[in-house]
Amino acid sequence: MGAVADSMAVGCAVTSTVAGLSAFAYVWTDDTFTQLRMAGHGDDHQEFATDPDAGTTRLETSRGTLEMSADGSHKRLLVDSPTLHVDLAFDDSAMDVLRLCTPTGPTGWAYVQKVAATPATGNASSEPSTVDFGSLDALAHHDYTTGFLRPETWWHWACISARLSDGRRLGLNLSCGTNESGYRENGAWLDDHWFDLGGALFEFDPDDTVAPWRIVSAHDRFSLSFASGHGYHALHESPALSTNFHQLFGHFDGWLVTDEGERVEFAGLGGFAESQYLRW
Repeated sequence: MGAVADSMAVGCAVTSTVAGLSAFAYVWTDDTFTQLRMAGHGDDHQEFATDPDAGTTRLETSRGTLEMSADGSHKRLLVDSPTLHVDLAFDDSAMDVLRLCTPTGPTGWAYVQKVAATPATGNASSEPSTVDFGSLDALAHHDYTTGFLRPETWWHWACISARLSDGRRLGLNLSCGTNESGYRENGAWLDDHWFDLGGALFEFDPDDTVAPWRIVSAHDRFSLSFASGHGYHALHESPALSTNFHQLFGHFDGWLVTDEGERVEFAGLGGFAESQYLRW
């Protein structure tokens, strides 16, 4: 889950593997970046919801508590730690929710459920700032991925949650690496309406992920450039689990073509770009 507004970004993710739950959360505001890393061990409380629309995912450690909950269309994120607090909520009942289930291997499956650019309520605080999502007109996204992911899993991802100059909400979800079985999860929301955008090609320097990115359409439906502000990075290598993960937030310039043929041009829209490699 995350939220974006002018000069503000909140990001959070929980991952469940055979090793248990791990999580990160961060807030960027007033040019200050504060992050929290957590991993479940021993007697730590670890709970993971298997339904993106019902149940609670919760991790409690000595560093703090992180909880994601869903009650139908109502979603909420709570983070409580000595350095970082987040209370983010939104309702996706009016939106065309993206739901996609695709085959993995001979008998497995992968499932994604996503929305982007839905109005956010709540607040976040980290020294020395507190932000109110409603007063900032912040827009949220929700990304739930589950299933039988490959032992070596990688993906690239881009997400926009912002308002266009005419006041319409634009949400964007682009990915490659997780759903390449004849179906794709690439598309955009204009206000609450979702439309397909086809294949996406990501161009960036893997040795310098904070350098500018370029993301282009395989079918002449969009062209984007991404400039990073700050980001969350995780590098780990062991026999049991290795990861090379970068989630960046910043601004997108570019254009896209809607399903009705409208060309929408934009500049300086807030959002996220991500590169992930996992061996587990």
